[in-house]
Amino acid sequence: MSTPLVYQIRIKGHLDNTLAARFEDLKISNLEGGDAVLSGQIQDQAALQGILSRISSLGLTLISVNAVNEED
Repeated sequence: MSTPLVYQIRIKGHLDNTLAARFEDLKISNLEGGDAVLSGQIQDQAALQGILSRISSLGLTLISVNAVNEED
């Protein structure tokens, strides 16, 4: 089994409470520039793919996906 990695997923636009609830395991940060960042530990590539699929099905625009050090 792989070790969970911490990811930051940046999307275009802010997430309201309804949309944020769809990503309950991730921290949501609405940035001043108008984008949002979802961050947190993701267990494996299948879980990451599920989150990316959810982003797409909600009609959100994906900007970037980055694995980061837990200290960041």
